[in-house]
Amino acid sequence: MPERALLPAHPFTFALIAVGRLEPEKRIEDILAALKLVVAHYPMVGLFIVGEGRDRGRLERMTHSLGLGKHVIFLGERPDAWALMRSAQAFIQASAYEGYGRTLIEAAFARVPIITTDVGIVGEVFKGYEDVLAVPVADPTALSLSIVGVVEDTSVRLELPMHAFDAARAHLAAQGDLSVRIAADLARTLQQL
Repeated sequence: MPERALLPAHPFTFALIAVGRLEPEKRIEDILAALKLVVAHYPMVGLFIVGEGRDRGRLERMTHSLGLGKHVIFLGERPDAWALMRSAQAFIQASAYEGYGRTLIEAAFARVPIITTDVGIVGEVFKGYEDVLAVPVADPTALSLSIVGVVEDTSVRLELPMHAFDAARAHLAAQGDLSVRIAADLARTLQQL
């Protein structure tokens, strides 16, 4: 677990963080549309976007066209993304699909509330509304309601991260030590040669 890294100076009192490639399947535009709905009632909410990709220019233009210039900060690719999660008030992702969802595991270990679409390891590792707030894909309104839920409900902010951490830890313990598994697989393969 990395040490906590402070987010750059910002005017938000409630900071969301999204971490990942800025590609169409990550549906960052849904997060921006949700944020537009939220800041109308909660102007202290802001979003940090960590990552690079083909969609960055389009997302920056969308941010400004939605009037969110003071609520969104693009940080680009950051080697300390996991450590930055620990300084946010919540992690958010809106992916259309995930093969696995490593950033959800990282967010769980960062011990921040997680708002996510119901993809990847959600349902397998994390239970919706017990460990994470899970919403349907391509539903900015549902994302906005989850953001409001985290902003307004202290018990959600405190309990969800504890449950997600326990679920992630149990999942990784069940998977075993990856390096040991790889070494054992290589040894078996070498014996077969």
